[in-house]
Amino acid sequence: MKKIILIAFSLSLLFSGAYAQKGKEIILGVGGGVTSVWIVNQSFYGEPEVDYAPKMGYAASLNLGYNFNKSISVMTELQYSLQGQKYDGKQNIGGQNYNVERNIDLGYFNIPLLFKYAFGSGGTKFRFLVGPQVGILMDASQEYLRDGGKLKYGPTGIPKPENLDGKEFIPDDNDITDRFEKTDFSLVVDIGADIHLSDLFFITAGIRGNYGLSEINAEPYRIKNLEGEYLPSNNLWGGVYVGICYKLDVQGYSQRSF
Repeated sequence: MKKIILIAFSLSLLFSGAYAQKGKEIILGVGGGVTSVWIVNQSFYGEPEVDYAPKMGYAASLNLGYNFNKSISVMTELQYSLQGQKYDGKQNIGGQNYNVERNIDLGYFNIPLLFKYAFGSGGTKFRFLVGPQVGILMDASQEYLRDGGKLKYGPTGIPKPENLDGKEFIPDDNDITDRFEKTDFSLVVDIGADIHLSDLFFITAGIRGNYGLSEINAEPYRIKNLEGEYLPSNNLWGGVYVGICYKLDVQGYSQRSF
């Protein structure tokens, strides 16, 4: 939480400094999206892996931007996103076959820094956004069911596996926050258009993709699969992202259009 407050405070200082300049525009808005989310390279902690299944996520944000001119801008967001992965298939553990359903939910607080290029005339401008993003893991949970229930681990059941620190754990626990890195760095690309409703308001809509550049599994849980390999896991999501924004003209504290 301290890290989030520090980042938000730094962003407010950055854009308040921009506010003092003349002839420029501040952009304020809200946005949200519906996304298809994936984890590239699954981790089943040394147990048999299961087929991927589609999973839908979402994102919601407060948006802040600064227009240097009609074409060039810089944007940021204070965004919450639900990410993760679903799996659906079969496992064989201890000689017994199970029908498996596993649903991982990862909640992130994200702050992207996006560079925007816009072009076109009239009420609609096409635009391209690209930039890095830092995500802070807020929570991680899973529903991991085999034949509709949970396996029994322990002295009277299946032996508990150990992580790379030698600590025993239960693979199908609900709370798995400690199994993931607290920070995720990614690259954002967004292609779309700004549709002006008036001199002050516009709707922004685009297709957005986000690819994680960093390993998301915590070091103790980078456990090799049954083939003796370990492949780093990365977040991936894409979908439709829309928002509504308000333009504030810095010069003379008056409002105007582009």
